[in-house]
Amino acid sequence: MTTLIGITLISFGFFVKAFPKLISGYNTMSKRQQENIDIEGLSTFMRNTFLAMGFLVVVGHILLKAVNQPSLSDYFAPLVIAIGAIIMVVKGRQFDHNQEKFVNSKFKVLFTALILIGALLSVIFGIIPSKHEMKYESVAFSGAYGTELKFSEIDSIALTDRIPRVLSRNNGLGVGQIKKGTFRVEDIGKAHLLVHASSGPFLVIITKSGETTIINYKDKAKTDQIYKEIQAKI
Repeated sequence: MTTLIGITLISFGFFVKAFPKLISGYNTMSKRQQENIDIEGLSTFMRNTFLAMGFLVVVGHILLKAVNQPSLSDYFAPLVIAIGAIIMVVKGRQFDHNQEKFVNSKFKVLFTALILIGALLSVIFGIIPSKHEMKYESVAFSGAYGTELKFSEIDSIALTDRIPRVLSRNNGLGVGQIKKGTFRVEDIGKAHLLVHASSGPFLVIITKSGETTIINYKDKAKTDQIYKEIQAKI
């Protein structure tokens, strides 16, 4: 997934360079304001920045994997993107020669880039696999849409190869097979999902209050391990 993020950033770079006039905010400016924007230089700068970000994400992931630290790439990619966003905002101003750049024209392209990157960051944070921690009285799942379940409140726990069809998302993240947050599930109703893979096993936890939490990982052994750890506590 980290490699895909890098490739996506590189693709953004080529797209911005190929279609510079589609950069948000440029077409809404007056003709005079457009003449004061170095659109060729701006598009080249944005392309190079996106390419550098994508290259660093991919190479960084490969190097971290080579030194047996692949999990660090989950944090390395957002760091690279955040730094890239700052560079775009600070350095990109040199291509806007309007005197009223942040009053009338507001150089919307830079803010749009920041918003898009912020959205990408939120998706990246969301797809990072949830980590679990076994505490004395509870099990905690960290990360986006994480949750904590007290052992004393668990009514039942089970492993299943399949779960009912997910009907809709109430509040959360749904990217491909990854589903995190609150969803409406067939035959269950509202359920909290931390699903990282479309295939089982799935860990289904039901509390005494009737709340359902469904968890699984791409690594089937990890799902099974968490099941055994929780089962030993209740």
